[in-house]
Amino acid sequence: MIPASWKAEAVRTAQSHTRRRVLYAAVAVVAVLLCLFPRPHVARVKLLPQGSNSGAGALISALGGGGVQNFAAVLGAQKTNYLVIGRSHDVQQDVVERLELVDLWNSADKAAAERKLGKKVDIQLLTGGVLEVTARDTDPVFAQRLVEGFSAAIQTRLAGLGQEQVRTKRAIVTARLEEANTALEAAERDLNAFRVQNNLPSPEAELGAAVSTRLTLDAQIRGKEVEIETARRFQTDNSMRVRTLVSELAALRRQRAEADQASNGENALALSSQTAEYVRLFREQQFAETIVLVYRRFFEEVSVEALSAETTVQIIERPHVDPDRQFNMSGIALLLLVLLAAAFTEIYAPMTGLARRPRRSDPQDPR
Repeated sequence: MIPASWKAEAVRTAQSHTRRRVLYAAVAVVAVLLCLFPRPHVARVKLLPQGSNSGAGALISALGGGGVQNFAAVLGAQKTNYLVIGRSHDVQQDVVERLELVDLWNSADKAAAERKLGKKVDIQLLTGGVLEVTARDTDPVFAQRLVEGFSAAIQTRLAGLGQEQVRTKRAIVTARLEEANTALEAAERDLNAFRVQNNLPSPEAELGAAVSTRLTLDAQIRGKEVEIETARRFQTDNSMRVRTLVSELAALRRQRAEADQASNGENALALSSQTAEYVRLFREQQFAETIVLVYRRFFEEVSVEALSAETTVQIIERPHVDPDRQFNMSGIALLLLVLLAAAFTEIYAPMTGLARRPRRSDPQDPR
């Protein structure tokens, strides 16, 4: 229960202009002091994640063939993924373990330390995909340790994801390469057996240069289609790799059309049944050989990615304490609240008639 004397004093303060203004001034002074003391410090670090499919190549491919939508897809979705990783639970748990925050803050468990950590650290996505990590604390050394811990945790997490992606790619490409080698061995075995059985010379001598060239182009076109399909499993249609493969496929199809025109309508299917079987086997052998080359090329690319998977983050701005004077947000909020209350009661209410003075009794009134 509030004592009656306190209530009476509050009523007198509310009715007195002088007391109200003194109260507002005192609270405002306290709010100003809270804004300045204890002095907060802000530490920050700026990171630039760079995946295997990001960078200038993806940017040029987006600008070259898709306009604003492709540009937004490259600089939007992929960079947003980095922001999600930076704010992820795994990164925060790594920071808690690195800095031993459970013992430092005397928290009940890691979850409590993680909640407190989320109030002190903020991660933002700046222009160009730069991640900015800021930490706010009264101890400048500890604030800098927080951003250093987040920087190391983000690099470790991105490197782990890169290695995991490389392992997945390598497993897929290795399996496909084994299948392609098996198919090539079978195609070469069938073709050689057919040659020995029917006493046929080399394909160029038996089929002619024009037909052999067209069959080789057919195999290359089919192999390029398989290569594009495989590349799209790991990259988007806007990536430089896929766009280059599509251009190469278009060039092979133009060469195939030119070969048809140069052959004066000669068709490999309009041959004898024996030669037609030879054509089929030769086409399968060329296709299997092309597929093996495709997957070998993919395997080399994956091996290069494995070497560079660790360097996925560039530190644009090293961890440091911001030299600018910082202020406590709670003190600023209290100061704004006091100013608004003073403006309302001392200016707005009298002007609008919300605060009316109590009527005084007239001395000439017989009552």
